[in-house]
Amino acid sequence: MSGARNLNAAYIVKIVRRRTIRSVTNSTALSQPVTAILEQLLADAGVEGTHGFEVLRLVSMVNSAYDRLLTEATRNNPVSAPRWRILLRLWLEEQMGCGAVNPTHLSRTQHVSKNTISEHLRTLEEDGLVERELDQNDRRQFRIHLTDAGRTLVRDLTPAYAQLLNQILTAFTAEETAQLQHLLGKLHATLCVHAGDGCQAHRAAFSTLDPHAHKEDV
Repeated sequence: MSGARNLNAAYIVKIVRRRTIRSVTNSTALSQPVTAILEQLLADAGVEGTHGFEVLRLVSMVNSAYDRLLTEATRNNPVSAPRWRILLRLWLEEQMGCGAVNPTHLSRTQHVSKNTISEHLRTLEEDGLVERELDQNDRRQFRIHLTDAGRTLVRDLTPAYAQLLNQILTAFTAEETAQLQHLLGKLHATLCVHAGDGCQAHRAAFSTLDPHAHKEDV
């Protein structure tokens, strides 16, 4: 069965909206009593407003809803959504001429721990979708690249994922979508600065499709 048939966008969106999105939209704002209690607590400490809490909560809810949507969508797929993202990343690295990459690089770009990335890579290797090779510059390390089967799977599944994710955004106008992307990018850049990552982490997150991006920034 092809990836497009596996990821029936309209069906999945309907299921997830019923199970997840409805509950999210019904609670997108803190209740007035909770807001009042928080505002009083903060006011006593000389802090004004709860908007920081609101944004964090909404971002967390959106992330959780996306995870549940993709889990539902990939239930019958050859690989889970996190492993598909790793395969896609490896494919993009190849297309940009970067070749095989080390697990640390994948851990950073996928925003997961080294242990988690190792577990994913072990499964992908067992499934014949990736291979590892010794790093010629440091033979204590190894690098990861796709197999032909992995490349085929990326080409088969990615259009269906894109269709599904685009379907979610049909509730927004093109202008709203562009504004949302801009604001989320701005928020991420601000978080990187406060976390001490500076602009490098921000560039790494947003240069995925830039063929001119430096190897260490993708």
